[in-house]
This record gives sequence, structure tokens and C-alpha cells, in this order.
Amino acid sequence: MRRGAAQRLLAFLPPRRALLEGGGRGSLSAATVVGYGGIDASLQPCSAGDAPLSLLPRAQSVDLVFDAADVFTALLDAPRMSEARLRQALPSLVEERLLSDAADCHLAYAIGVTAGTSTQVTAAAIDRVTLTRALEAASEAELRPRSAYSALYAIPPPAGATLSVRIDRSRGTVRTGEHSGFAFDLDDEPPAALSIAIQQLGILRIHAYGREAARLVPFASRLGVEVVDLRRDFDPASISSAVNLLQGRFAPAGRLGMPTVTALVRSGHLKPLLPWAAVWLVIFLIGLNAYRWKLESEASAVKSSMRTAFRSAFPNEPFSDPVAQTKIHLRELRARAGQSSPDDFSVLNAQAGQLLSSAPVGALAGVEYRDAALTLKFKPGTASTAGFQNALRAQAVQQGLDLRFNADGSAHIVPIAP
Repeated sequence: MRRGAAQRLLAFLPPRRALLEGGGRGSLSAATVVGYGGIDASLQPCSAGDAPLSLLPRAQSVDLVFDAADVFTALLDAPRMSEARLRQALPSLVEERLLSDAADCHLAYAIGVTAGTSTQVTAAAIDRVTLTRALEAASEAELRPRSAYSALYAIPPPAGATLSVRIDRSRGTVRTGEHSGFAFDLDDEPPAALSIAIQQLGILRIHAYGREAARLVPFASRLGVEVVDLRRDFDPASISSAVNLLQGRFAPAGRLGMPTVTALVRSGHLKPLLPWAAVWLVIFLIGLNAYRWKLESEASAVKSSMRTAFRSAFPNEPFSDPVAQTKIHLRELRARAGQSSPDDFSVLNAQAGQLLSSAPVGALAGVEYRDAALTLKFKPGTASTAGFQNALRAQAVQQGLDLRFNADGSAHIVPIAP
């Protein structure tokens, strides 16, 4: 089954019991072979197979799918409370239903419908060591799982008289309800648990998923139902109802390994700080506006002072740009008094001559004076070295000049503004 590149990849992990029987100490590693199934951009299954965790096909996101026997799921009626208090009360709510100690399990939940004083909560529990080692194996394989959940959610819940069963790698998964089901090993006989579920639920038809779905077809007559091989590895639409196990300390980290803001808001940890954050924001906005008003007042005072000084020095001159007008008048006054301005051609040309005293003979190709600036044009290849340009810049600063080289290799010289 290969119809396109996988956008999302489901890694079906082997049951913990199989790892223990195989001498693997119940832990996964990057070399552990797992089943996988891909979902393409159209949200349809696009690939299926077996591969070590480290050699799984690349996809934009990866989900870890645990065997149904390794994850306990239950629908609970809990008193209405905040999400933070619900997380604290969850161990006591599920303790009586667990076969193991709640302290050894990692608990996840999804909040459902709230009616009156009670709230429907879907709880999921998994051995904490099992989840930890699975995430360590994924990290070793350079995978960053987006979510993790029970294999129950890879197939649809019962609809009418139709039951969904998934068979893969001689392992079967049955979903008997929205958040309930079981797993079984498939051999040469019809599974007893499946026969009981068919009788209790009044099932007339089985929709078989998985790469080994055809193995269930011969049992149709003995189970007393019709078995339809859908030739699909799983049902992508059913995953949306899954309870994600990656919550709390196992939640995917944000940047720099810190929890995301969304996770902190959902957890309720930021709730006591929100009123203070609002107060700080108001104070910040008030201070920002006060500082802006201060700067505008200072700018108005400077402009007024410049206007007054210009009027007193040049009473008959129309006021437009006081800085540029003042420079023009100072240049005219210097010319009348026989004094040269720093940006006159004669002054800039004399300073340029001093700058070029250390330049190679014949390096200068021409000089251009325009808009109170002098441009030195060099012969090709004579002024392209960084050492030569840096030396001219250093000498220009000592003479009170601003020297900049253009892209064509010419040098632009103006006096440094006082």
C-alpha cells in the first residue's frame, strides 16, 4: 500500500509482554522492529510495513501506538472542578479500576461533556516505565512523537451490529466501545474473547482491518458473523477520539525544552499570574505613552529654539529648513570674509592631495566635485585592496574627513559634520 508520501506516521509498538518473553527486559530500543502505517495529505492510509524504529519512513509527525493490553482506558463521571484539581484527583478516581498501583502509572485524560455538577472524563493509564522507555527509544531513533495512544483508536467503535477488528503481526485489537476494547493473540482457533464480545453486543458483521485481516475471514462461520476484509491497515478518522498519553511531564516540549504557553495555560499554572500580568501591561502602556509625550515635548522645544536662533541671525530669510539654510549662509559669510569652508573644492582638494601622498604613483584617474563632496576616481586594480582602503580611511579620519568607497572603486570624501 503505497499511494503517496506520508504526512503522519503511526508506529505500532509491540506489546510489553512480547518483549518480556523475548528476553528484552520489557524495553524498546531503536533497533526494535515495529509495524507502521502512514497517512497522506488526503487523510488516507498510504503505506504499511515493518521496520526498526531508527529506519521508519520519514514523516512530518510520528504517533506512538501502544498495544491495547498496555493501556487502560475508562470513561468516568467526575465532580465538576478545575482542570488543575482534576489532574490531582485523577489517581483516586481510577485507582479502584486499575490492576496495578496508580503511583506506578502515568495518567492522561480528556474532558468531555459537563452537565450540572458532573463532568465526563476519559482517563488513560500506562505503566510509567513502559512509556518512559518507549520515548527514550524514539529519541534514540531521532523521532519526536507528537502523540501516543492505545491501538483501540486505530479502528472505529461499534456502529449498529458492526464490530471493528484489526489483525496485524498475529495480534488482534477489538474496539467494543468509544473508549473500551481488548487485544488477543490470533492462532488457529477463533478467539474466545471475540466470540463473547459478539454475543454480548449482538454483532452480525465484522469489519476487519490490518495487513493480516484475511486470517479472520475463515472464522466467519464459527463466529456466526459476516467478516468483511476492508483491505485497510487502520481508520485515520478514528484517531481523533484518542486520549493522548503525552501529557504532564511527558508532553512535547516547546522551544529550548520548555513547556509551551498553551500547555501552561491549560494546566492552570498561569492563572494566578494573569491579574498581575494585566496590571503590569497597563503600567507599561502608561509609561510608554508618558515617555513618548516627553520626547515630543523635547523635540518641540528644540525646534522652537532653532527657529528663534535662526530668526535672530537671519530676520529677512523665509523659514523652511533651518539647518540647511544656516550652512548656506555660513558658507556665503566665509566667502565674503575670504575664508574657505571645509567643503569647498580647494580645501577638499588639498586634503585629498595629502591623503594620496602614500598612494601608488599614477593611481588617480580623475577628480569630481559636486554638492560639496569630492569624488576620487582610481585606475582599475589600484585601489581594490582592503589594506589600501583601510589606510586611506584612517588618514581621512585624522584630517576630519569621511571617506567611503563606492562599488566601482571610487572614493567619496566629505567633511565630518561637527
